[in-house]
Amino acid sequence: MKISIIGAAGCVGSSIAFNIVRHGLADELMVADIRRDWLEHHAIDFFDAAVAGKIDIRVKMGSHQDLSGSDIVVMAAGTGVTQGARSSGGQLTSRQHLLPLNLEIVREWATEIDRYCPQSVVIMVTNPADVLNYAAYLLSSGKERRRFIGYALNDTTRFQIALAEALSVAPSRIEATVIGEHGGSMVLLFSSVRVDGKPVKIAEDVRAKIRARTSDYLPHMLRLNVARTSGWLTGVGVVNMVSAIVHDTGEVIPCCAVVDGEYGYKDTCISLPLSLGREGIKKIINLKLMPEEKKLLDSSVATVQKSIDYVKGG
Repeated sequence: MKISIIGAAGCVGSSIAFNIVRHGLADELMVADIRRDWLEHHAIDFFDAAVAGKIDIRVKMGSHQDLSGSDIVVMAAGTGVTQGARSSGGQLTSRQHLLPLNLEIVREWATEIDRYCPQSVVIMVTNPADVLNYAAYLLSSGKERRRFIGYALNDTTRFQIALAEALSVAPSRIEATVIGEHGGSMVLLFSSVRVDGKPVKIAEDVRAKIRARTSDYLPHMLRLNVARTSGWLTGVGVVNMVSAIVHDTGEVIPCCAVVDGEYGYKDTCISLPLSLGREGIKKIINLKLMPEEKKLLDSSVATVQKSIDYVKGG
């Protein structure tokens, strides 16, 4: 199993690489980044950590041609949320603000992925992950949507945390799902909430507090004004996806997928519960949504579609 990580010297990319090494998910790890000194420092450390953990893995620094033979490619390169998710006036804004900058990076690497490892499963972590996942799919020659998966698990994790706080239970007891945009119009599925496997009714005033808690994560991080993002969380979340792919488990994880009729949408990319396996997306799970949830999802898709149209027009 060969896994390549583009942007492996960054906060998110290095966390993903370390977690892949720590869990022994690859025989070979190829890491790439424009910051070669940082990359080499991390590569040495990844390998040493593997040896300390009694894990045999080859760690190689590389570039475009070194993608050859990759089973999985993780795209984590680009301007990060904490650096780029501000308007020209400095106000806090959304992941979509990163699109023009990061689209150029994705275009470069998507072309090389298509050239050197056209059958690999591509995990898009670079934000906005939903839109850029669609861009990578669009730039592929095969247009196999099962191969292109965008990262969005942080939204569901934070929803579960907010629910646990509101319900005064341990987060591990909570099941819940977020769908739609990986961003401000995400849809919190209160109909999916389970505690110890049992459905829970949540009053509207409590729902309002949970919505406020989840929507403030990104603005709060930006207000801290530090040059990092959710590296540890994303590293664990991406490795959950990688593990499901490597071991062909079929585990259901909320991720971004290119839709072709699912939930009534076409030619767009949104987060939905996906069953993941060795070839990427095994199945898009069709949830029964409450009418108000479907209405919110329609609005979320319309928000994403504006950026999808930008990608198509470019």
